[in-house]
Amino acid sequence: MQPVILTIIFFIVIGGIGMYFGNRKVDVTIARQRWLKYFVYILITSFVVISIWFHFFWFVAVLIVLLGYYELLRTVHFNKKSMLALLVYSIVVAGFLFYALKFGREFQFFIYLQLLAFDAFSQVTGQLIGKTSIAPRISPSKTLEGFLGGIFFCVLSSLLTSNWMSISIPAAIAFGFFTSITGFAGDMIASFYKRIAGIKDYSNLLPGQGGFLDRFDSFLMSGFCYSIIYLALPNVLPT
Repeated sequence: MQPVILTIIFFIVIGGIGMYFGNRKVDVTIARQRWLKYFVYILITSFVVISIWFHFFWFVAVLIVLLGYYELLRTVHFNKKSMLALLVYSIVVAGFLFYALKFGREFQFFIYLQLLAFDAFSQVTGQLIGKTSIAPRISPSKTLEGFLGGIFFCVLSSLLTSNWMSISIPAAIAFGFFTSITGFAGDMIASFYKRIAGIKDYSNLLPGQGGFLDRFDSFLMSGFCYSIIYLALPNVLPT
């Protein structure tokens, strides 16, 4: 599993270079905020990687879910929209916890590294060349260019690590696309709820991240979707 470390270092270096060039033309305060977010992101994701490596990811998954409930409950006004959000979240986390319990270390690394690549490079690419807004009313900062950049690096991550799962190149490309689409869906759903709840961040528990739900929304949704595929077609996914 040593290639895991090399893959992570590769994406951290590429992401850092992208951040450097993306921050050259912005205000110093904004640049500092971006770098803070980037380094906190590295610390958080490193902890998740360690938990997968040493087989205590189930505990971390439960912690993520509970902190997500805490952040959601802080925003609840006991109306239909809030109750629906709690219901949707409960369904998603049930699938996510199944994912954390059922799938083995190799597959969890395989998917998580794709999500890291998608999340990080969606932001970096968007900062570098992003111009076309995807959903300005839901998430004004997300651009088509950033989304496509995230997909590219997500697929690249899948291709670079496909040997872990002993899958073909077409299968690796399919995994990369599916992970990026489901991760993006989780991100957009979380952003949409923030808009209807009238909040900017879910909490300030993670500096510069907007809360645990902001940090793990993509992971939660992807884990849920892979669990659904496994339950529907148990022989399709490697575990």
